Amino acid sequence: RVHRLTRRLLRATDCAMALSALQTSLREDFGASRWVLIITDPARQNLEELNSPELRAVPRGSAELKIFETFFETARPRSGQIRDTQREYLFGGDGSAVGSTVLIPLGEKASLGLLAIASNDTERYLPTMSTDFLVRIGEIFAETISARCS
Repeated sequence: RVHRLTRRLLRATDCAMALSALQTSLREDFGASRWVLIITDPARQNLEELNSPELRAVPRGSAELKIFETFFETARPRSGQIRDTQREYLFGGDGSAVGSTVLIPLGEKASLGLLAIASNDTERYLPTMSTDFLVRIGEIFAETISARCS
């Protein structure tokens, strides 16, 4: 699955194609019900111009990201249940249907932001699952953002 994601992203020639490739892979390869990309890198705040409902450009020190402070400090993937405030922020009114979530840091120390992937299945993303592949997804997509979304 990670290999298929990588191949899709390699074929993307611009930022819009990269986001589309990510969306397709998350849905088809990883069974994601929803996903949200939070970009915190000031150099890439213009990505919001892509008008994607899954994409938000939020400055790193923004008060609205306080609920993810621990995540940004550790910059390690998390899987399982997230706090209600985090779920509502990420998924809004659809948040109540979210059963489990993964949070993936993007870039060194999550310098580019975070990728949140949700499933309606409470057993899909468990806290006990290995996060090695989540680290790889974060690295691959961070590189894609750096190369295609400047």
